Amino acid sequence: MTPRLVSVVIPVLNGEAHIGAQLAALAGQTYAGAWEVVVVDNGCSDRTLEVAARWEGRLPGLRVADATTRRGLSHARNVGAASAAGDFLAFCDADDAATPGWLDALVRASSGADLVGGRNRWDELNDPAVVAWRPPGAMTELMRDHGFLPYASGGNLGVWTTVARAVGWDERFRFGSSDQIFAWRAQLDGYRLVFAPEAVMQLRFKPTIAATARQFYRYGLSGAKAHRTFRDAGIPPPDNRDALRRWRRLATRLPDLWRSRERRGDWVRQASFRTGRLVGSVRARTLVL
Repeated sequence: MTPRLVSVVIPVLNGEAHIGAQLAALAGQTYAGAWEVVVVDNGCSDRTLEVAARWEGRLPGLRVADATTRRGLSHARNVGAASAAGDFLAFCDADDAATPGWLDALVRASSGADLVGGRNRWDELNDPAVVAWRPPGAMTELMRDHGFLPYASGGNLGVWTTVARAVGWDERFRFGSSDQIFAWRAQLDGYRLVFAPEAVMQLRFKPTIAATARQFYRYGLSGAKAHRTFRDAGIPPPDNRDALRRWRRLATRLPDLWRSRERRGDWVRQASFRTGRLVGSVRARTLVL
């Protein structure tokens, strides 16, 4: 299959600082087919929409979709899928930067799949100290979580419009686990997800330890709820013994808080994620440490 029209969908909430860079990256795409850009406003109160408006005429079919009635990434993605005119959707985030061949690679991979996950990199937009806060290693395959089905990053995702609208993003998950939930539901419904390593997106990490802590706390917070949602669909039991080993490791690494910014950021990130898992377990009444 070849898409008649591709819709690049960008959900955004107060992305003034970086959306211009992402739109500039999209303007440099090598894709030769017909496409449009849909910026999904999830309640911006800054100058995001003003920045986006400056790109009218430089990006094909640039327009704004209104997703201000409800906050949340899943809601914004659903609104984007509903508003798009294309028969194939390419999702990206406002604070990242697509490489020139990103869209072309997603579309080429879509001919044999229902969903396509691209490859993320982080070597261009981040300070080395910030990169050190994250797990090392290049992305060579689709991600997995909870030992369950693979999933694609929602900020580097291609999906046929009919599939996106049929599956939908679960709006009970406003932020954390939204990518996993969507991909798992799609695969359980019989849709095929593939990896497109040439569809490269440069990610921009949170630049401060405090912002990273908040982000990973929210990631952890959703874990137990996600596990409970799929416990009747074959998701393996949580490996809480491994989580306890990780807590013990954090305890032995407590001096990292004083050793260097790199070690401090990594320690805080992991501790924030594990704390989120604890709080989420209480809320979901499911122990997923």
